[in-house]
Amino acid sequence: MNSQSLQPAQEQIVDAAGGGSFRLLEALASELSGGSYDIPVFPDVAVRVRDALNDPDVSVDRVADIVRSDPLFTTQLLKLANSAMLMRGSREVIELKTAISRMGFKMVRNIAVSRAMDATFSAPESSILKARIGSLREHSIRVASLAYFLAKRQPHIRNPEEAMLAGLLHDIGKFYILTRVENFPDLLIDNQEFDELLAAWHTGVGRVIVESWGFLEQIADAVDEHEELDRIHFGPADIVDIVIVGNLIANGQDSACADMAGIPSCQRLNIDRKAVEQILQESSEELNSLSLALDR
Repeated sequence: MNSQSLQPAQEQIVDAAGGGSFRLLEALASELSGGSYDIPVFPDVAVRVRDALNDPDVSVDRVADIVRSDPLFTTQLLKLANSAMLMRGSREVIELKTAISRMGFKMVRNIAVSRAMDATFSAPESSILKARIGSLREHSIRVASLAYFLAKRQPHIRNPEEAMLAGLLHDIGKFYILTRVENFPDLLIDNQEFDELLAAWHTGVGRVIVESWGFLEQIADAVDEHEELDRIHFGPADIVDIVIVGNLIANGQDSACADMAGIPSCQRLNIDRKAVEQILQESSEELNSLSLALDR
């Protein structure tokens, strides 16, 4: 295993690992330095939606035709269109094209990505990892929802849907590692050791995955840097800052944002504990409805 390309935290974990931990880390390190990840294939309907939306002239009819091929996807879009966040008046939206027009193409793409993640990274009912993967999915959805509303508070960020996408994908590396760990059952005996492994490796693994799936560089940056509380960035707050703060809030660490000098991302977003409480209070219903729509 060539550790020259590893980050310091990764080298430390490798040095301390033994048994199943070492074998899994050896495989991950080899893949990371050799570029030979067994990357999950993006599910068909998500690929078709993404490819269609890459065409600036794509029609609502075309997108609706793709969505209709997946009944559960259709249900999710209608649920979001009728949510507290997007509902206009008291009339329920029952027509798919109206729902798509109301939410916009980028929101449709995000729902497709959410469904793709669920399909790609799942565990059998009998798996001891099912609860952990489910909890991680809930966290990712929460961060995505928070990122969307944090981005809407930043006038210079024109596409809060991109922040939502970054929030959805920020822990994709953890999903990948969790789906691999069942081949190393002794790793699951020591939760602390495994948690340290996840913390050290998931960002780099995640970047490889989102780049292989063809997402924008800013999304890959958010996946790779969302744990960097001391991140240096010149200029206004960007999507990486938004995901960093959204992740803190979702983890119940919003009090950390009170230390403006200690967390540069909070400074750039002009957000402190009071602002966090205000966002959570004012956007509570919309946050919950968006989270429900992103969930399967």
